[in-house]
Parts: sequence; C-alpha cells; structure tokens
Amino acid sequence: MASTLMLLANPYRPDPRVRIEAKALADAGHRVTILAWSRDTGDAGSAKDGAVEIVRIGPPCPFRSVAKMLVRLPRYWLSVLDASKRMEFDIVHSHDLDTLPAGLMIGWLRDKPVLYDAHELYAAMVKDDVGPMFRPLQMLESCLVRRADAVVTVSDALARELSKGRTEKPSIVMTSPDIAPLSDAEVKAVRERYGLTGFVVSYLGSLEPGRFVEDLLDAFTPEDGVTVLVAGKGSLEEKVRRSTSRSHVKYVGAVSTDEALRLTAASDLVTAMMDPANPNNVVGTPGKILNSMALAKPYITTQGLDIAEMTGQVGSGITVAYDRTPFREAVLRSKQDPKGLVEMGRRGREHFASHMSWAKSRGELLEAYDRLLGA
Repeated sequence: MASTLMLLANPYRPDPRVRIEAKALADAGHRVTILAWSRDTGDAGSAKDGAVEIVRIGPPCPFRSVAKMLVRLPRYWLSVLDASKRMEFDIVHSHDLDTLPAGLMIGWLRDKPVLYDAHELYAAMVKDDVGPMFRPLQMLESCLVRRADAVVTVSDALARELSKGRTEKPSIVMTSPDIAPLSDAEVKAVRERYGLTGFVVSYLGSLEPGRFVEDLLDAFTPEDGVTVLVAGKGSLEEKVRRSTSRSHVKYVGAVSTDEALRLTAASDLVTAMMDPANPNNVVGTPGKILNSMALAKPYITTQGLDIAEMTGQVGSGITVAYDRTPFREAVLRSKQDPKGLVEMGRRGREHFASHMSWAKSRGELLEAYDRLLGA
C-alpha cells in the first residue's frame, strides 16, 4: 500500500481542498498522513479524520502577520523536517508554496518524489502584504515550482501560469463538491432552521477585503425584499456582526463545509464577486462557484475574471462590474425573473456534471500519483 505525507501550513480545521483530496487517496488505498502547522495554538498532537492521520506541529504564528511569518515559517520547516524523520512515505505532497521548500528538502533527503499542489499563485496572493518583497518571492515561487516532480492545481488558467519552465503541464484538480442538488423539502428545512425569508443572496467564505463583503452588506435595504446571508470568518467579521442590526442582514458565523453546501442550496443567488485587481482572482475558480453549479444554483461574479467568461458561455450565472451599483441593479432584476434563475442553475449543474465534477478531478489526482509511483 502506497503512502503519502501531506504538508500543510495551516491547522487543518479542516482545509476543504486538503480534506477531499486526502479522503480520495485514502479511499483508493493510500495511507495518508497530514503534517499540519498548528499556527493558532502551536500545540503538537495527533488526530484522525476518518482513515487520514493528522499530525500537528508548532510553532504558533498569527495569521496575517508578515513579520512573524518570516521568522516562524523557517521554524515550521525545521519542525516538518524533524517530524518526517520518524515517518514512512512514498510521496511528499506539498500544499501551497509555504510548504514547498520543506517538501523539496524532504524529497531530496529521502529520495522521494514531490507533488506540488498549487491552490493559487502564492506571490500574487500575498502581494499587498509583502510590498517590495513581491518580486523576489515571485522569482522564488517560479524556481521552486520547476523543481517539483509533478504539479496539480485548481484551474486551466493557473496550470498555464505554472507550466512556465516545466516540460509537463500541471494536472487540474478542482475542489469540486461530491454532492447532488437538494430536494425542495430539504431546502425548505434549511431555510426554516436559519429563519431565511424572501429573496436570499448569500456570501459564504472568507471575510476579507477584496471579496465584496462590505459592498454586499450595504447594497440593499429592508424594503428591497432581499435577505443578505453571510457565513464565514476573517478580519471583517466585526463589521458583519454590526450590520446585523439591520433586519435584512443575517450572519451565521463560521460553518462546516457540509453546512456551507446546505446554505448554498437554500440561497436564491450566490455572491462570488472577487476583486479583478488581484491576479489570483482573475485565474482562479472560486469554490463557491463550484458549489453553486453542483447544487444547480445561480451565482453572480465579476466581469473580467476567467470564470466570468465561462459563466457567459454556459449561462450559469450573472456577471457585473466589481461595483456596488451594477451589482445591486443586477440582483434586483434577477429577483423579478425566478424562471431565469432556475434555468441558470440547470445549465450550471449540467456543465458541472460533464466538465467540473469531483469524479473527473479525482481521476486526475490518482493518475498524477500513479505516474509518480511508476504504476
């Protein structure tokens, strides 16, 4: 039985992409260990998530603190190297750039292949946080990616970027939910449980700048008949909480992946607006769009993103400028066209089933592993 050592620079609470990949590998007969960075507490320990073993290591490191990250990330790498000495594995699977230096070192020391799992373009993701260090980090990212034995990523656009300097194009493994649309009775039960009424426009995800959260909160009034549903956590959480003083805004806090899917199904329109000034947003495929399509729900996203082009071709959602006024106008128009929204959902689900399902991505992941193992 083959085994993999996954490296993850977050505590795995759990990380949705890591979880679905680890489960797929375990179901295929691989022994999976996730070596996760317990940045929130720094506590070491172990746990199980089904057949997947979770080993957490320190040191503690606050999120969104560049200065402390620069000091403590190398300490995390050293902890990873030390912990890996007591483990047996056939493949090193590094999630995101912050684990790749340690992954490449382990692969070299143990003569094991390294698979790099690029959730995004890392340098672009942290560009606003690192300032003048962006260019050196971008060069480092390019250099390290070329040294991985194989690469998987989330979209064709990212694969094109990550192909530079490599002879083999990365495999596309989308974080697609393995779920079918809910029945009307199931949707009704979710709406009743959360007290959702009227036309529900949801945002389910990270509460950070660049994701249209603040614009969504201020886009409507109670007289519009729109319920704004927000779930997640992040630096804008306090502002979201304050907004619940308005009767049409409902915040339900952080929810599990499964509950986020149920809330998606209970929405009339899902907000997937991303700031096009961020290169990662342009080339990425937001998980909330995959969730919407899987559940036959329409969504609204930003013009200028690669996913917006697909949206227009398929007819699975609405595209508008990254601005509150056109967003508001588009939502209120769609509210008056329930049949049109149902048709968008149907088209999205049809396209998802044929081109974007987890069954397809699972096959790509397992094939990448087979190539590395020489199967």
